[in-house]
Parts: sequence; structure tokens; C-alpha cells
Amino acid sequence: MPPTSSNMKLRLQDNSLRLRLNRAEVMQLCQAGTVEGAVDFGLGAVLIYRIQSRGVTDPLHAVFCKDSITVRIPAEPVSVWAAADEVGLYAHQGDLKIAVEKDFRCLTRRPDEQEPDAYPHPAE
Repeated sequence: MPPTSSNMKLRLQDNSLRLRLNRAEVMQLCQAGTVEGAVDFGLGAVLIYRIQSRGVTDPLHAVFCKDSITVRIPAEPVSVWAAADEVGLYAHQGDLKIAVEKDFRCLTRRPDEQEPDAYPHPAE
């Protein structure tokens, strides 16, 4: 069964993995230690993507196993990042670039697009 709905954004491009979280998701990651989303391709094929911080001691890294991508980050850097103006947490894992970032409001969004829990864009 897929996880509950999330606004977390997943971007895969070449050898890069990027996850962007809104304010509620950053808070959830700090408090619950995990946030996740899913892409349902139908016919039982679901890709789950998550970030975990609870119980993690190794530096930021990603794991791909059984149709899921898990980015693991120790709780302390997550807490510091959540309280700071820093945009993201970054790492390299071999050739893979990993980015976990705060999701900022789009400066060119249409009036019908709502982003109530996005971080204020620095250029606003």
C-alpha cells in the first residue's frame, strides 16, 4: 500500500537525486523522523521515496531497494538545517549527487496554483 499523500517533490536527472520539502514536511522530518511520498504507476507498481533521520548515524546517503528510494540523514544536521536559512543538505555518493532542499514558492506561478506551505522565495 502506498504511503499517505505528500507534497514532497522528487526530481531525478542524470546522476542526481533531489527532494524538496515544504515547511510542514521539514517539521515532520524533525519530529517524526520520516517523510515519504509515492508515485503509483498502476497495476501494482509503486515507487516510494522517503527521507529518514531517526536512528541514522552515517552521513547523508541514499539507498535504492525494492521499489523505494530512501535518503538517510542524521537527525542533528536536519534540526540545524530546519532552523537555519540554509537552502539544503547536499552529498555525493560516488557519481550520484544528492540534494534535500526547502521548497520555495514559485515566483512565476499561475493564480490557480497554491503553495501555502512553501518557504517564502528569497527574491520575494
